[in-house]
Amino acid sequence: MHDDDWKYARADRRFMWRTIGALAGTAVALLAVIAFAVGPAFGAWRITPILSGSMRPDLAVGSLAIATPEFVSDVHPGQVIVFRTPVGDHLTVAHRVIQVIQGGAEPIVQTKGDANAAPDPFKTQLHGNEVWVVRGSVPLLGYAALAAARGRMLIAALLTAVLLIPVAVFLARSDLSASGHRLRRARQP
Repeated sequence: MHDDDWKYARADRRFMWRTIGALAGTAVALLAVIAFAVGPAFGAWRITPILSGSMRPDLAVGSLAIATPEFVSDVHPGQVIVFRTPVGDHLTVAHRVIQVIQGGAEPIVQTKGDANAAPDPFKTQLHGNEVWVVRGSVPLLGYAALAAARGRMLIAALLTAVLLIPVAVFLARSDLSASGHRLRRARQP
């Protein structure tokens, strides 16, 4: 073999390993996307974007909290749970349980954001069999989740518009045809 042949063989091997690495990376990314899509659909976990700094430093603004279901009767102080506030706009928040006021099948808990000076100004009664307990978070991925949710809304609006435009045109043409027909009929002796 000539010296040039070795160079080409070496370049071919590097290309092969780069291609294998790229394919493996793509497969891992695709599996992660599928897992994030399928897990919530089957209730295995829930992802919640963090919109405020009330849980800093553990849950930073823009991070994505990952929560799994747990029986409400097992809720205890120290857990970070995802719930709807019982007042105002009923926002979905992730706050730490600081006290279980009443246990049982529908416990009442007092919560507090880690960065907040005082507990939440309300008590929360947990309904149903399960509560979502935060197990971890991914920094900055909450922004991507919000963008994707907004994108889904935009896509839904565009699809609705695309579907409604032909219907509107059909109805407008039907109305024009009917009114034109009446005009022709009125002009005839």
